[in-house]
Amino acid sequence: MNIVGIDIGGTTIKADLYRSDGRSLNEFREVTTEIDFEKKTNQILEQVCQLIAFYKEKFELDGVAISSAGVVDSQAGKISYAGYTIPGYIGTDFRSRVLKEFGLPIAIENDVNCAALGEAWLGAAKGHASAVMITVGTGIGGGIIYDGKIVNGSTYTAGEVGYLPMEDGQDWQTQASTTALLALYSQKTGEQGHTGRSFFAAVDQGDKLAQETLDIFLGRLAKGLLTLSYILNPEVLIVGGGILARSELILPRLESLMKQQVVDPRFLPRELVAAALGNEAGRLGAVQHFLNQEKNSV
Repeated sequence: MNIVGIDIGGTTIKADLYRSDGRSLNEFREVTTEIDFEKKTNQILEQVCQLIAFYKEKFELDGVAISSAGVVDSQAGKISYAGYTIPGYIGTDFRSRVLKEFGLPIAIENDVNCAALGEAWLGAAKGHASAVMITVGTGIGGGIIYDGKIVNGSTYTAGEVGYLPMEDGQDWQTQASTTALLALYSQKTGEQGHTGRSFFAAVDQGDKLAQETLDIFLGRLAKGLLTLSYILNPEVLIVGGGILARSELILPRLESLMKQQVVDPRFLPRELVAAALGNEAGRLGAVQHFLNQEKNSV
């Protein structure tokens, strides 16, 4: 099978062609997401169709697999909710357009759900029946995998873990995202413009304020991870995002904090691991979701 895997983000749209075993045919393409914030519109559906047309001209295609930002109604094949970062995206109907224009079967899912499924299929949680993945960045996203399939919830919002309520009326991502980490460091230093790279350079140099900031941040991150462990009891907890480039510093400390705070070790996951597939996780997860959907429709 030849399956087009497409990953839609607010900045870029990435695509490649895959076999049903997840092998890339090295036909990667990337375009800038066309968004007009003044008019509150986007050209994402048109761009996706242009990408499909490009691949269809060169290859015999069997389907289209899409990973997208926003809340995705995977049954209807459309976007049911999107924030201000992609205006005019709510209601975008990928399934009807792709079927009408190309006559191809299509599957679409939320991007973090796809990343989690990709990691469970071919990445950090390969061989495990259940996994929970979080991505730490501007906010915190989450995806839940059980028995090799995505858990969507009744309104397709399962895994929106960034909104978990924490102390002081704040949610988890307000306290434990990369954005929150850098904001706390700026608050402590009185300096603006810090990046993840400059922050961890300060940690490595023994900067006391940076180390103090990291301690607070990891404590908040561990608290949310422990909550997920109590509720979902996954075999594997996967942590992704740019800061996991420093997984050798972050993961052992998270694991230690969770062990200190848990009521009994049986509540902890068997493994706490860093995501392994990088930017390709979403596309690979979309392909696996497509294959699951096709198998269930037979």
